[in-house]
Amino acid sequence: MITQLVFSGHHKEKILESITAFNLPTNKIILFVGEENISGEEKVKRVAEELRNELKRNFEVEIQHINKRDVIRAVMQLLRIIRAEKASGRGVVINASGSLRTLAIAGYIAGCVANCKIFTSIPKYDENFEEIGVEQIIEIPTLPIDFPSEEQFRVLSTIESGVNSLDELILKLNPSIDRNSRIFFSERSRLSHLISKLETQGLLKREKVGRNVRIVLTELGKILVEVRSQATMFQRFRDHLTI
Repeated sequence: MITQLVFSGHHKEKILESITAFNLPTNKIILFVGEENISGEEKVKRVAEELRNELKRNFEVEIQHINKRDVIRAVMQLLRIIRAEKASGRGVVINASGSLRTLAIAGYIAGCVANCKIFTSIPKYDENFEEIGVEQIIEIPTLPIDFPSEEQFRVLSTIESGVNSLDELILKLNPSIDRNSRIFFSERSRLSHLISKLETQGLLKREKVGRNVRIVLTELGKILVEVRSQATMFQRFRDHLTI
């Protein structure tokens, strides 16, 4: 079964038509409204409530809030929801027909990194150029993501919210290692090279803090770690089903 992630907007009929136009076994709808009280958001929330009342006759429906100003925050919110839906055994598609531009961008990024299909609609207009419905539903092709290697993911996941030095990272990765050993210094040289590579890829950054160099994930690094945890959880779920 399929969950549609739908960005609520001002045009209820267009969103309704886009939802039912998908030739997919959809049984759950998640409608998104803004976290913030930005201009026009009251109407968006009112439309979402109207949509829920109409859709709940045929679908499981819920309304969730999402950040409309911060694209990266919105991506992270979408990825967590996608993870939860996939963990429950559902497929996920993103319906961007009613979205603001920022949400359309967030939806596209989330679709690319989580390998979800994303659709939008081409509006239909009358002779007075008033929007009256949907002309066509189109799938937006997603770009393949070149994910880091297993070891690189382990380093990124270990950094989490940040480490205060390269030595701290080495000890987190290898708790039993002797700081005065030849192995430690060899590992230090190898990890320093790997950190430089990940920094060049834009996945982490180094910040001078006193005498130490703190290592933290960038927003892109956080997104890829989130996606990796999604894939791991989904694989465990699939393995559980085959036992």
